[in-house]
Amino acid sequence: MISVFVVDDHPVLRSGLEAVLRAEPGFTCVGTAADGAGLERAVARARPAVVVLDRHLAEEDGLDLCRSLRAQPLAPAVVLYTADDAASAGPEALAAGAHAVVEKASGVDVLFDAIRLAARRPTA
Repeated sequence: MISVFVVDDHPVLRSGLEAVLRAEPGFTCVGTAADGAGLERAVARARPAVVVLDRHLAEEDGLDLCRSLRAQPLAPAVVLYTADDAASAGPEALAAGAHAVVEKASGVDVLFDAIRLAARRPTA
């Protein structure tokens, strides 16, 4: 079972991701957040294997949150979820420590594959 934590500032998208993750065999959604406030504590408590992180949050840069998460001991893998073109966002995201970049316009199967691959990679 792959444990996933979702961070997105859009409540409908956040709830939708939580619902599809709970419905997909092999995944469990262990929490959600709208922003970075308390994110590190929530992730430390929930201990997800993967964090699906919005690239552009209302008040924060997802890349900064990615760097912060990845600097933690026993850091989870991060899949950056973005409305941007993945090809242009990818290099910067990977440099920030993301394991994958998925465009929000992609099908849920693409996101699920990215989560599965990220969960298999070394996270520290």
